[in-house]
Amino acid sequence: MNRPGHFCQFNAAALMILAVLACRQTKSTLEPKSAVSEPKSAVASIAISSDLTKIDVCQKIPKDDIEAVMGRKLVSTPKHFEYYDTAATSGCSYDGGKDPSGEAHYGYVVLTPLDVYDNQPLYKNVDVAGVGDRAYFNNGGDTRQLWVKLNGKVAFVVAFGDIENEDGAKALAKLVVAAIK
Repeated sequence: MNRPGHFCQFNAAALMILAVLACRQTKSTLEPKSAVSEPKSAVASIAISSDLTKIDVCQKIPKDDIEAVMGRKLVSTPKHFEYYDTAATSGCSYDGGKDPSGEAHYGYVVLTPLDVYDNQPLYKNVDVAGVGDRAYFNNGGDTRQLWVKLNGKVAFVVAFGDIENEDGAKALAKLVVAAIK
């Protein structure tokens, strides 16, 4: 009887089984995922004036709407956000934290003057029908953005990343359009 040969075959088989078990993911090891859904709560009325900085966007958009679009709970209170230090803008940023793979989940909605809308550097932009007077998706510096122009007096941007959600951004933008007076 050749014991060393049987021993090597046994070790190889045992290592193969251990490798399969180590690489296998079960439901208990995966992060629980919330279902991404459309926002349903109405956005509070937004009265547009010549000074957009006086509008508290964080108070206007329900947290539930953002969590629905992101498919996860926010990890911190929404924060005031100016569009990358652009004067005369007012917005809100949302932090959904990171998932186990390191993907950051975030979003923002920012009211901007029309010239900010008109002067965006365009990259992979696509026109969007049915939202505001004019709208387009654009690859911004941080994520895919939905830019909307409304009533010839204001524009806004809605974005979600690192995991993009164009359908969620459009649904939220429609709620913002309905709220703007």
